[in-house]
Amino acid sequence: MEGKKLLLIDGHGLVFRAFYALPELTGPDGTPTNAVVGFFNMFQKVREEWQPDMCGVVFDAPGPTFRHEAYAEYKAKRKPTPPDLKTQVPIITELLELLGIPVVMRPGVEADDVLASVACTAAGEKIETMILSSDKDILQVLGPGLSVLRPGKGITSFKMMDEKSFLEEFGFPPSAMTDYLALLGDSADNVPGVPGVGEKTAKKLLADFGSLQGIYENIETLKPGLRKKFEENREQAFRSRELTVLLCETEEDLKVFRPGEPKLDQFLEKCRFLGLQKIAEKMTPGKAPQGKTTLSNWEKSGRAGGASRSAAENSAGTSGAVFLPLIGGKYPLSLELREFILADGETVHSGSSPEEAAALLKRHRSGPVLLPDYKTAAACLGTGFLPPERVKDFKTAHYLLHPDGKVHDAEALIPDFSAADPGDRASLLREEYGLLSRHIGEYEGLELLMSETDIRLIPVLVDMEKHGIGCSISAFGELEEDLSSRLAEIEEEIAGRAGEKINLNSPKQVAWLLFEKLDLPAGKKTKTGYSTDISVLEGLSALGKPFDEVPNLLIEFRELSKMLSGFVQPLVKSAQGGEGTIHGIFEPAVTGTGRLSSRDPNLQNLPSYGEWSRRIKEGLLPCKKGNVFVAADYSQIELRVLAHLCGDSRLRDAFSAGRDIHTETASWVFGVQAGLVTSELRRVAKMINFGLLYGMSSFGLAQRLGIGRQEASDIIRKYFEALPGVREYLEESYEDAKKRGYAKTLSGRIRPLDEVSVSPRDRDALRRVAVNTPIQGTAADIARKAMVDFAKEFPSSGDVRLVLQVHDSLVCECPGAAAGDVEQALGRIMEKTVSLSVPLKVESKRGKNLSEV
Repeated sequence: MEGKKLLLIDGHGLVFRAFYALPELTGPDGTPTNAVVGFFNMFQKVREEWQPDMCGVVFDAPGPTFRHEAYAEYKAKRKPTPPDLKTQVPIITELLELLGIPVVMRPGVEADDVLASVACTAAGEKIETMILSSDKDILQVLGPGLSVLRPGKGITSFKMMDEKSFLEEFGFPPSAMTDYLALLGDSADNVPGVPGVGEKTAKKLLADFGSLQGIYENIETLKPGLRKKFEENREQAFRSRELTVLLCETEEDLKVFRPGEPKLDQFLEKCRFLGLQKIAEKMTPGKAPQGKTTLSNWEKSGRAGGASRSAAENSAGTSGAVFLPLIGGKYPLSLELREFILADGETVHSGSSPEEAAALLKRHRSGPVLLPDYKTAAACLGTGFLPPERVKDFKTAHYLLHPDGKVHDAEALIPDFSAADPGDRASLLREEYGLLSRHIGEYEGLELLMSETDIRLIPVLVDMEKHGIGCSISAFGELEEDLSSRLAEIEEEIAGRAGEKINLNSPKQVAWLLFEKLDLPAGKKTKTGYSTDISVLEGLSALGKPFDEVPNLLIEFRELSKMLSGFVQPLVKSAQGGEGTIHGIFEPAVTGTGRLSSRDPNLQNLPSYGEWSRRIKEGLLPCKKGNVFVAADYSQIELRVLAHLCGDSRLRDAFSAGRDIHTETASWVFGVQAGLVTSELRRVAKMINFGLLYGMSSFGLAQRLGIGRQEASDIIRKYFEALPGVREYLEESYEDAKKRGYAKTLSGRIRPLDEVSVSPRDRDALRRVAVNTPIQGTAADIARKAMVDFAKEFPSSGDVRLVLQVHDSLVCECPGAAAGDVEQALGRIMEKTVSLSVPLKVESKRGKNLSEV
């Protein structure tokens, strides 16, 4: 079987991960199903991406194992399995067997032993093997042709580990993993380990001596304290190693893992009974419920002279064609069209290739085409597959009516949509979109916003995602090393002051260090002990020397940890996956205000200040050699929108005259001539200007400025006395929104107040949403339209293209020789996007990397 691929899954491990990753879900009869849903989502995602020839799921069998006989306390401290989880395991095994997927349980040994033995056998037959497991024990079997896929956060992220990446992370070969676990112990399995030996020490010892046996052979070279721990716990250490060594038999029958004959009708019926229609469709693409016609069984119109099925009944809801693509793969670069239908109100055509889809859409060259998700279709088929002016998009329409909704997908929102046959699905989508369209028509300007801005923005975003942004792997590699090194230095320095190693990520240990060991004044106390949040650390830092030394180190440790795990590592991971190019995803239908959202990685939230931030941005480069970045940033756009909306003469005059608004505000509020306003007064005025847009109270201002609440109240009073039009607008916008039931932007975007999620304890939250949405939302609409206008002047087929949008700023990439012209054009387009009663102004820059713009 050389050349085949085998996927092995740790059944119980994946079930536990799914159970705790998803909220409570139940079927129609109350049966818990969250572990079932999570398990099959993870399983199918891995199976689709890896495409194995053989597959099997291994579960722990009931009863004790040989390890319990060797060590009576093995796993003795484990909590009982939650009943809601326990009931879902047999459901999962039954569904797997109905799909023809082998399920293995072997009495007397654990699932990890079976996984290891099967993997060893497969390796001997040169079968490429992937094990899906979050258990560290299984890493000991890593070797040529054998890798482990470890689930990350939630149910959608995974980390692949092979022999090379293991060595890079741990510093010793996988064969020493048993020794590593023997040193650390395992509280979940009640494996004792060597007390006082942590991860860092264990890694160093194994890097130096190779194994547990090697450590004891060189015990005289250890420091006295460490040597004593090993001398006192020798028997316990070797017993721990025995408990962590997995069986590795090499005579497993691999035929067991060949797929069996699926019983799809029974599988679909079981899923229907449990309310798992989405799982049914995900696990059996193209297979509709019994009694329905599958798309796969239809004649392909492109191959059979246009054979089609009458569908006059499908014309209900809205005019035009309905295009339903079945798309698989990973967004945005690895999507593939599997099947599609095109229902034009008279006939339903089907096909399975992009060429067939293009030919059919070309024949329907006039009239609108309705899709469930235009953005995914454009990413799969190319942004030119359908002109945006012909697109009707269910997802965009639903988002515009329900911007604070968590879900905008047709499959989740239209009853029976997933289970319906393709013809009925087209009818359902047409009818539901007709309802959405009629509701959109009830709001002034919303239909125009949808067709002229939001729909036309989608191909712009897809082109940005596909092009990506360049990344210097070497620069980020050095940055990752330097951050890790500095974090290690901080840990060592604090350990030196504490007299022992402290887990700086443990609030309990940090609290002990600060308030018991160092006897610093304790702050607020929570249910779990004294708080060590950033406000407490900053308060301790303000005490000055010598009390501030450890708090300052802790503040730095947290900042650098966030820099490493929140920015550097996600960027490196994304770049490695894209061969030195980061293909981030821009979501247009996520935020309540209309702002774009960025993920995988989040390119809109890069740190702004400091040396580390500069180095991160220096590593982000144009994709093409010889190109540069040109960036333009709207200057104080939200305050300019406020000036337009409120009509306050002072604000309008200041902006129209080109005066610095924060300096002017300081002059008005503090009674100082503009020429005498200090940088500190301007800073305070800036905080007031932007803070009041977000509903900042006198208490909030007092906290930010470090002043008394009465003084903060006086400042706010003077601000509104100086700008009465602002106060009047803020009050009127809230009252108007309450009467209408929704806040509204200048462009017509709405935000229903009853759909906004706010804390019941925050009485002013809804007021802030009502007041801020028209301002922030209008600024977001302006940025969206600017992107559309720029793409019209510079199509993606040329040398100039948008690569990044960060709220009020746009970044494009272009040849260095054209940078001057592009900079002028970008500024012109952004300033002329809309016409307000005050001018829009942009500030632009050019640079060879993102740090320079």
